[in-house]
Amino acid sequence: MGEQFEYSEKVMDHFRNPRNVGQIKDADGMGRVGNPVCGDLMEIQIKVEDNILKDVKFKTFGCGSAIATSSMITEMAIGKTLEEALKITRGDVAAELDGLPAVKMHCSNLAADALHAAIKDYMVKNEEKAKIEAEKYDFDVIVVGGGPGGLTTGILCAYRGLKTAIFESSSWGGILSWLCHTKMIENFPGLSEKTTCKDLVDTWMSEAKKLNVELKKERVNEITKDMKVIAQSGEYRSKIIVLATGSSPAAAGVKGEEKYSKDDRGIYYYVTNPEKFAGKRVLIVGGGNSAVDAALSLIDTADLITIAHRHNELWAIGQKIERLKASDKIKILYDTELVEISGAEKVEKAIMRDLKEDETIQQVVDSVILAVGMTPNTDIFKKLDIEMDEKGYIKTDRTQKTSIDGIYAVGDIASDLQLVVIAVAQGATVAHNAYIELRKPYWRSAGRL
Repeated sequence: MGEQFEYSEKVMDHFRNPRNVGQIKDADGMGRVGNPVCGDLMEIQIKVEDNILKDVKFKTFGCGSAIATSSMITEMAIGKTLEEALKITRGDVAAELDGLPAVKMHCSNLAADALHAAIKDYMVKNEEKAKIEAEKYDFDVIVVGGGPGGLTTGILCAYRGLKTAIFESSSWGGILSWLCHTKMIENFPGLSEKTTCKDLVDTWMSEAKKLNVELKKERVNEITKDMKVIAQSGEYRSKIIVLATGSSPAAAGVKGEEKYSKDDRGIYYYVTNPEKFAGKRVLIVGGGNSAVDAALSLIDTADLITIAHRHNELWAIGQKIERLKASDKIKILYDTELVEISGAEKVEKAIMRDLKEDETIQQVVDSVILAVGMTPNTDIFKKLDIEMDEKGYIKTDRTQKTSIDGIYAVGDIASDLQLVVIAVAQGATVAHNAYIELRKPYWRSAGRL
């Protein structure tokens, strides 16, 4: 007569009423193990979603213990992460069944081995699939625009191991480069009045190079809906595209603007070199921070500075306005609108209107700076049918993702609060979420940040 074994009620229940028996259609992984001594054969199949075992099924040929342990391990594994499931041991299976006879412990070992084999099969297949998929793309992330937001995005994506390229058609650093290089950084906690625009840009560029970011100095002509970036040197495919093209000075739309704004004929939109205005009579149009900054940058070089503003008070930061009013070189014309700019070959005269008195004012000037606001550089993206607001800013969610899957936006094209610190923060947000989207780290599935 054969040897008799004492089985727990749980073992008998899982033997008589096994759970999750069967086969998974299009299983993500399969593990098959056997024991040549007792003749038990066990196969486990798994379905994985977002690193979680969503379904586990088994087929077993063997004794009651083999069936019971197969049934129990499927219940233990469903809902766990792959990492958690790999930690399930034969002792854990036996304990959940309220114990197994010593000579039957090999059955629980088979169950754990089959589950682990299925998970490892999935991981190998997933790695192969990822390699094949990666070959279709030139980069994990392409950033279009090399300003503060674009450079920060590229640096932090590369820091996370993502293959990254940044395209820039003009100057690295964006607004920080085409403004006065020696200007001190403002409105950036921790850096304000401690470093120049040029030094900050140089630091970013150095970090990008150390992290092997591909810095491509060329224009992007188009971005297609199938995630192709068409540049001067060819077409590039990327898993994620980040739009960071910044903003440009808005046109004032006054008579004479088009004629004198080219070829250094007297109309400008910002101050790049204060020495260019040495000894000149300068009219600055606008009342925000850009206009006030322009005036303050010219105090030591221009002979006379006049600010013409359509409203009855300036919109700049209080500290800047105080510095402005402390200078006897700066005159402010409130409720005044620029109508026309005239001259022979260069700017010679500005015609304005006093909105309160409804009178015409004529002033002799050598240069006019039109600091009337900024316009987001989003024309290139209109073919994408990307969602924008009425002012032309690209709409994003809290992760900076746009209305098109896989495309993010940062900086001045995504916010009318045009501060370097905002662009940098948005770049960091995109890098974090791009890493999660592309690498799907286990800690994200576990609910940790």
